[in-house]
Amino acid sequence: MTEALKELDPETLAFKVLVYLTFKDRPMKPIEISRVLGENSSSVRARLAELKQTELVENTGEGYVASTSSYDVLMKLFRG
Repeated sequence: MTEALKELDPETLAFKVLVYLTFKDRPMKPIEISRVLGENSSSVRARLAELKQTELVENTGEGYVASTSSYDVLMKLFRG
């Protein structure tokens, strides 16, 4: 598990966005993510920018995808 993921608080919007992307099977646009999570799209864009800086997500041009695996996310949730 990456250091950036270890430092991410599971109670934050950034973590929610990361988890959502981790379990999606296709790239997602910020507006799609904000609708599903019921969050402000500008907040989602800001969190995506932060996650991109820490290399936890990447922008494919078609949308954002997680760089983490479902295993990494589950270990974060169960190990803290």
